[in-house]
This record gives sequence, structure tokens and C-alpha cells, in this order.
Amino acid sequence: MRIGMIGLGRMGTAMAERLSESGHSLVVWNRSPGKAEALVRAGATLAATPAALIAAVDIALVIVFDAVALEHVFHDIDGILSADLTGKLIVEMSTVRPEVEQALAKLVAERHGAFIECPVGGTVGPARTGKLIGMVGGSAEDFARARPVLDQICRRVEHIGPVGAGAAMKLAINLPLGMYWQALGEAMSLVRHLGHDPAWLVDLFADTSGAATALRVNPAAMVRCLVGDTSVAPGFDLDGVRKDQRTMLEEAAARGLDLPLVRRTLAVYDAIAAAGHGSREVAFAAAHWAEKADHAASPAKLTLALADIVIEAALREGMARRLAPLTVAVLDAGGHLVAFKRQDGSGIARYDIAFGKAWGSLGMGFGSREFLARSAANPSFVTGLAAATGGRMMPVPGGVLIKTQTGDLVGAVGISGDTSDQDEACCTAGILAAGFVPQTGA
Repeated sequence: MRIGMIGLGRMGTAMAERLSESGHSLVVWNRSPGKAEALVRAGATLAATPAALIAAVDIALVIVFDAVALEHVFHDIDGILSADLTGKLIVEMSTVRPEVEQALAKLVAERHGAFIECPVGGTVGPARTGKLIGMVGGSAEDFARARPVLDQICRRVEHIGPVGAGAAMKLAINLPLGMYWQALGEAMSLVRHLGHDPAWLVDLFADTSGAATALRVNPAAMVRCLVGDTSVAPGFDLDGVRKDQRTMLEEAAARGLDLPLVRRTLAVYDAIAAAGHGSREVAFAAAHWAEKADHAASPAKLTLALADIVIEAALREGMARRLAPLTVAVLDAGGHLVAFKRQDGSGIARYDIAFGKAWGSLGMGFGSREFLARSAANPSFVTGLAAATGGRMMPVPGGVLIKTQTGDLVGAVGISGDTSDQDEACCTAGILAAGFVPQTGA
């Protein structure tokens, strides 16, 4: 069987190496061809395009960072969908929302190809040794066809249901693990003052019932992060965790659900990434939080310099999320403007909206998300309130209170430019980057 691998990030490369060593003939493609050099030296063939790869193989595994990357791989002029898919089997392994997989499956079927999804649980180490957990969505017939290949890289493969079921399960199993590192960091912050050797401390944590498998399998990475080693090669980086958590929140919102723990953890991780650590091993998040115990508490008041940090971090977050141009307003506790910035392309009304979100949060004493919930329950009150305040209040998410670690109110941030939820996420990232505590009203 001729096998193709599209996407040679850390996971794709590890799986390709595993398949190559298992005796399979591989054709590989990556947007940056340099990542394929080692595989080519080991005997793999480098395809010029995804379409060329499809033409050369019977089954193609696809694993890329996100839905945007998938869009290019499938829809570009020389992408997968431009090839003759008759008789081909596509195994899509990226971590994306179920609706993304379902849409791709439909397009592949229209071109007489077969499609299953098989996102996997595990990181580079398990991928390299064939110990991943595969979660398949698709028909039983197509799964059976892919199974001999999947068994080479997975210690366990489960047929979850139709296309989309695998993606849903992958998001579910990643959820508690993504939050574990923040929980571990908070736990370690409680005992850091005792001065124990980091290796001993990690060994003790790993031996308890509350330890995640990830800590038990690779405690050395956590120890190295705790002692400040910046050379730890990431098995799964913080940016990847953040992407998955945003995907979880999008899927939950589409289903009318709320994931408050994920939202709060993502806000903390966003702040760590805003400080320049997004590409680091996710275990660094735990070490970063534990280290806070060694430093002074967060600022006691909102200064112009700190307001600038809030704005810049919020704008960086917006750019990382590829959002529309944002407008950010930072107010002090008395409702006075401290700092303001708008990105090129922002509409002329965005300042008034951003100011209104922040001012309304201060006026009501809670984040504007709560204001939205109350307006739905009591619209007449909100109508009267709007009249009493001259229309300055904006009852939609995107207005977030700024508090100190001790709970004192020092100001508020309002952002306008993208969807309300995205605006709010950028507010939160900015507040955390400045060392304050956000209160969204959730």
C-alpha cells in the first residue's frame, strides 16, 4: 500500500518516521519542503503539491495545525480537491471542529473518494513509538480499509461514529489535559516556599492520584521547566493548547453550552503567550504560574504604562486570532479614559462602542457579558438605563472589569471590532498580561 503524509509538523513527522521504519513506502508533502529532508534521506518521496501526492498514493494521512491550514491543503489550486480522488482514501487527523470534517467528507465523496477522520490522543513520543489513541469518524467500511495503517501508529483505535464524532471526542479528551497544567502550577505555587528540590516535588506529584498521565510519562520535562531550562523541546506547545481550547469554546457555543473552566484557563494561557512563551512546551505554563509565588503581588493601581501593556497585549491577541481591526479603550475606576488605540481599518464608531462597553461595566459593577444576560431577562430595565445614561452603556460582551489580586476595582477595558466573544477574549488577555485579574461577568 502506498501511503502519503500531508503535514510534517512535530506530529506528522513522528508518524511518518514510524510508518517508514515499519517498512511502508511513503510520499510526503509539507508547505515548507525543508521539513521533509530527513524523511527523504530515509527513503520517502517528496511530492511537489498535495494533488501530486494524492495521485501517487492509495491512502493519504493529513495532519495540520488548524482549520485555516486545512482550507489551503484541500482547496488551493493544487490542493487535494483538485486531484482525481476516485478510489483514494483520505484520513484527516487534525484537531478541528466536527463541522469542518463533515464539510470535507462531503466534498471528497462528491469527487468519488473516501474519507474518515482520525484525530489522535498523544504527543510526539507516543506518535514515534506507535502508542497514540485514534478516534475514528466515518463508515465502518472505510475504517476497515484504513485500520492496517492506523494500527501502526496507534496502540488503540476506536470507531466513535459517523464523520464528526471523532472530532468531538478529541476535543473532549483534550479538555481536562489542557487545564491540568494550570491546575498543577497553582498547586505548586502553594508549596514552592518550602524550598524542596523540583525533581523530588515532581516525583511526589506524579505518584498521587491527581497526576495526569502526561506528568508520569515525562516528569523530566516538568522538572526542567521548573528550574528555568528554556531548551525543552515541546511535545505539545502552548499555542497548540490555546488553539484547541478556542476550538472547544467555539464548538460549545454552537451547541448552546458553556465551558467556564476552559475560558478561564485559556485566558491565563493567552497571557503567558502574550509574554512571548506560546511556542514553549505546555508544561512551562505550570512552571510559569508556580514561579509567581516568588514575586510580588500584582499592581495595586492602573497606571498609563500598565494601560499601554493591556492595549498592546490585547491587540497582539487579536492579530494572533486573525481578527478584524480592533479598537481598545482603557478606563480608570472613575470612568475616565486612560489610554486608547485603534488599529488601521477600524470603523469610526468603534471607539464609542469600546468606551460604552467599558463604561457600562464600571457603571453596573460587572463585566458586560452579565449585562447582556440581564438585558435579555429584563429588556425594559435596560431600555430605561440606556436613556438614563445617554446611551453610553453597551450590553454585549467585550467590556471587562480590571481588578487587583485582592479584588480591588481599578478600571475596565472595552474592545470593539470583531465578534463580542472574540473582543472579550482579547480584553482578558490584555488584563492578564498587565498582572491584573479580569472580570467578564460570566
